[in-house]
Amino acid sequence: MTEKSKAKESGSRKKHYTAPALEKGLDLLELLSNEVNGLNIGEITRRLDKSVGELFRMLAVLEQRGYIELPAGSDKYRLTIKMFSLSNRFPPIKRLTSLANPIMQSLSYTIEQSCHLVIYYEGKGHVVVQQDSPSTRIFSVRLGAEAPLMNTCSGHLLLAFSNKEKREMMLNRIPENHPRPNKRGLNAILKQVVEQGFENITSAQAQGVQDIGYPVFDDTGQIVAALVVPFIGFLDGSRSVDTDLAHVKIKLAAEEMSRLLGYESESI
Repeated sequence: MTEKSKAKESGSRKKHYTAPALEKGLDLLELLSNEVNGLNIGEITRRLDKSVGELFRMLAVLEQRGYIELPAGSDKYRLTIKMFSLSNRFPPIKRLTSLANPIMQSLSYTIEQSCHLVIYYEGKGHVVVQQDSPSTRIFSVRLGAEAPLMNTCSGHLLLAFSNKEKREMMLNRIPENHPRPNKRGLNAILKQVVEQGFENITSAQAQGVQDIGYPVFDDTGQIVAALVVPFIGFLDGSRSVDTDLAHVKIKLAAEEMSRLLGYESESI
């Protein structure tokens, strides 16, 4: 048998493999991943078009293994952070988060603003590191939160500094419930982001917040994350760092992360 025929046979076998129990478990996890408040068993069975008998044992096992939980006094199943914890054991993410934490802590204390690190995964951004400001007045993003690629600082950065092929793949995988791209307008935005080397936009989610972000690169020159500061101003003028100085500090922090990841550039 030739290598070509072996590959063809292997591909054919993959297409026909089925594991009904595993598929049910994955369907459950994917369904609950989109429901912050969880779903009860009736809602789950209706969404998945399955009977209670088909899913009851699956729910029980997932709960026993710590992937989902049934909070006291509630009949709604919801995801735990176990999936997030497992994903962070993956070496590239673990390395990124371990080196980013002290840099982000220093940045937060220097500019008195919260900051977070966003990576791309399956059509959206995911917050993998988050650092609160030492100030008594803070605005921060929850660890593990998702960020749409459209109309967000992190999304623009992740798209702008990706190559054309990867960018198209990213856009094609945007979830149906997320904002869709206007190609002409998006291209103009991404061109500007690349030219200036950062993104600075008014938050589409919170009033009075200016999102400032810079890219973080790895040793291959590919963007691996977006470092973002949701910058808030104080009406009483007590803010000790203005946006110009914040830009300088955020850029330096992103460059330091890139350097530690092996990225080499004349500006670093």
